[in-house]
Amino acid sequence: PRIKNGIMQRRGAGWKPLNVLLVVVLVLVVGTIFINSRYLARRKSFSKTIAPKASGTKTNTHLSKAAQCLEKYGKDHQDDAAQMNKKPWSCPEEMPDELRAQYTQDGQIDVTLWYKCQTGPQYDKEHKYEKAQIEEYMGRIKNRLVNFYGNTDTMLYNALDQYPIKDKEVVIMGSQRPIYESVCLVFGGSSCTTIDFQPIIVNYPKFFTMTIAQYDENPKQFDAAISISSFEHDGLGRYGDPLRPDGDVQMMSKMKCIVKDGGILYLSVPIAKDKIVWNMHRVYGRVRLPKLIEHWTLLEVYADYQMTARWTGCDANKEGDYQPILVLKNEEPKPGHNVEVLNKYLDKDPSRYEGVSCFGGNA
Repeated sequence: PRIKNGIMQRRGAGWKPLNVLLVVVLVLVVGTIFINSRYLARRKSFSKTIAPKASGTKTNTHLSKAAQCLEKYGKDHQDDAAQMNKKPWSCPEEMPDELRAQYTQDGQIDVTLWYKCQTGPQYDKEHKYEKAQIEEYMGRIKNRLVNFYGNTDTMLYNALDQYPIKDKEVVIMGSQRPIYESVCLVFGGSSCTTIDFQPIIVNYPKFFTMTIAQYDENPKQFDAAISISSFEHDGLGRYGDPLRPDGDVQMMSKMKCIVKDGGILYLSVPIAKDKIVWNMHRVYGRVRLPKLIEHWTLLEVYADYQMTARWTGCDANKEGDYQPILVLKNEEPKPGHNVEVLNKYLDKDPSRYEGVSCFGGNA
């Protein structure tokens, strides 16, 4: 120590420029080592979340289960919502020859014509569902009255009595009127979400909406789904959608991502002798229906006295009028199970219905 101006000082107590420089360099070196070690650790951790698929592509396992499922099953059914309903009269009037074998399953399914094109400005618009409209439907449903699809509604009510949706998250696939959203609300769904090509505006408790594009961007899974008279139109171009001979089957594959494993799909499609009514809809019989539901377990069919004639093969002509409710569980069925359930409605003498109209007389 030394004395300066009466104050005791120690040698080296001040910071010299060289010392400051050495400390700064040391801090920079240590900081760089720390940052690099953190980066390498994070990179190593991230690499563990990537698993190569058989095709050589990579899937991020941090994706939601719904998103992972869509990566695997939903790619064949990704309509560009921006093109739907846009161009007036853009629907093909006849089935393209090069697609006929695929549409008809190599000639097993008849084709007849009933052309309708729902594209253009009058269809390309958002829907708005009002509170009064919803509550009117809810009042009818509480009294077990039917709406646009007639007896299909009674069959659905019976199915929901036996396979309830109370306190479950439910999705409604496609909507032009808030009928089945109202069914969901009356039967106690904890939430009722509609997915449709066009935006739907609504402000009602437990009632939510999204477009298909919004769903694909942020997918989730639901406990149950309701699809009434929707999938039979898929891939026929009536709404400006791409022509896809298996559009209906591909949509059912996508539904396996939208509905949780073990969840329930309440499905209605037209039932009678197999037919494509171009470009209105498909009619499902013993050829096409087993293919449509082949990856779902058919729990029960809610139908009426007409089901035997329809399943055995009466001809509905151009109509898609008869649509019972199929209660389907999202699990792979045992071999032959679904056909066994359906064949409870098969007449012992199927020849009785060959060439016979479902409405009486010859087809």
